[in-house]
Amino acid sequence: MIGLYTPTLGDLMLLCSKARPDEIEQYEALVGEEWDTEKVAVGHWHRSGVKFVLVADGKPIVAGGFDPVIPGVLQSWMVGTMDTWESHWRSITKYSRRIMDELLESGARRLQTCVLTSRYEACEWYRRGLKMEFEGTFRRYGAHGESMDLYARIK
Repeated sequence: MIGLYTPTLGDLMLLCSKARPDEIEQYEALVGEEWDTEKVAVGHWHRSGVKFVLVADGKPIVAGGFDPVIPGVLQSWMVGTMDTWESHWRSITKYSRRIMDELLESGARRLQTCVLTSRYEACEWYRRGLKMEFEGTFRRYGAHGESMDLYARIK
């Protein structure tokens, strides 16, 4: 059984300690700093926006959320492991879409995410799984010149 909860610092520490390599690469491109498990987990825990963790059999499988950019516009973040994505991708998709629907129904007008262009499977998940639209590519946007794609779902 999978449940949706507010993440604890322990949940975030566990997930960040086993984070997917492509998510680490994306974080480093967006933030311009090397991945530090404790720093990233604490940073996620202190985020001001909506935060969630999906738990299966008492263990966190993915954590994420949406931070305010300007009123009505929210930017997504997420951290998970290879194992949990492989075994729970359908549930992660279902709950993520549910959260997005609720945010759009409760006042958000735009939900967006920035993803490394090279993360083809993630881009496909945003488009097909989360029903986000591709809006463009930011060429050489990342800290080391990586290209990033912007996806959004609007009300």
